[in-house]
This record gives sequence, C-alpha cells and structure tokens, in this order.
Amino acid sequence: MNDVIVSDQAAINAALAQDWKEAIRINTALLKTDKNNISLLNRLGFAYLQSGQFTLAKKTFQRVIKIDEYNQIAIKNIKKLGSVRQKDLIKANKTHLAPLSFLEEPGKTKIVECVNAAPMAVLATVSPGEEVELKARNHVVEARNAANTYLAALPDDLSFRLIKFLAVGNTYQALVKSIGKNTLTLFIREIGRGKRFENQPSFSTTALYVPFTRNEREDDGTPTETDDKETENEE
Repeated sequence: MNDVIVSDQAAINAALAQDWKEAIRINTALLKTDKNNISLLNRLGFAYLQSGQFTLAKKTFQRVIKIDEYNQIAIKNIKKLGSVRQKDLIKANKTHLAPLSFLEEPGKTKIVECVNAAPMAVLATVSPGEEVELKARNHVVEARNAANTYLAALPDDLSFRLIKFLAVGNTYQALVKSIGKNTLTLFIREIGRGKRFENQPSFSTTALYVPFTRNEREDDGTPTETDDKETENEE
C-alpha cells in the first residue's frame, strides 16, 4: 500500500475507475498536507457519497462550506443529502448504469464524443450513468453537472442542430457514458418534441454522426436559416 503513489492524478484515476475506496484513501492522504484544499475536499466528499458513507460525505462538504460558503458543488451535494432518503441514494448508486438507460433508438438517441472537455479534476466529479444538463449558450451546447460546472461541449455541427430544436421546445436527457483522459462521451436521448418540428427526428438515423453540410441540413428537414426567419416573423 505504501508503494502506491499518492497524487492528484492518482486520486482522479481512482475516481474515473469508480474505485471509491482507493479514491477516499488517496484524497485523505493528500489532505494531511493540504487540509483546506477545496478540490480535494469535494473529491473526497463525492467519493464518500458514491460509496454510501453519507454522514462522512455531509461532514466533508460542510468543511468546504466553512472555507467557501458559496461553493456550488458542496451546496448542491449537501442539499441532495438532506432532501433524499439514504436508501434512495444507495439505490440510485447501485442502478447508476442500468442497461436500459443506454438503449439506442434510431433518430431519438445519439452517442456523442464531446469537445473542449474540462480539466480531469473536474471530469472526475462525475461518473458513468450520471445525468448532466445540456445548455445552449451562444453558438454551442454545453454539458454541465448539477452544480452548473462546465464539463464539455457538443461538436459544432450537433450544437447547431440541437440549438434549433431546443429553441422550439424539444427536451433531452444526457447521461455520461464514459470518461477518459480529457474526454467525455455522452448518451443523449430525445424526451419530447416541440410542436413546430414534431415529425422531425433529432438525430441522423445512421450509426455514426456525420457533420452536416448546408444542403444536407435543408434536405433532411433540419431547421435552417429560412426556418429561423419564419420563426422570428411568427413571433
């Protein structure tokens, strides 16, 4: 055990592998020499949470609040611990990767490798099967965790497509499929469609996502610049 390297990267690797016992051991060791490190404390609290040690998780996140009372990661997790029964959290952790969660449906689901991923220390705070939020910002759709922390962005062509659909009322669920070194892969499912494009699938029905050219966007019925102008006139 003493031969194992204790470092930030080792702690992050343990979290990515969902080895919560090892993540707890490493982060606890690191805190001995840097007891007020917020990133370490949040990582430790998350590891306690994932391993079902809810009392220790709450105490750890409360330590973060004492150092930084506005820390959103700690605040969100404390609220979660206070509002959800422990047996429900345990059940949620055990069913985090239910196979049906990733059942593919042509036109309604898409596996997407994101771009411009956040640093590994941030990616390590989420785990496979966890739901994240998709938020349209300017010309890109971002993936953010429950604390509204940026994780990654969807590729430009897919962002362009989904921004149009989100604007007319489509809704989506995004789950973390996998995490790697500076990479994040999401499984995105269409949940509902806005009335304007209720007969238009959100995604290409091909297995691989191929970037659209302008003509392809127009041919497959995806919202185009003309559609945008029509929408503005209707408003």
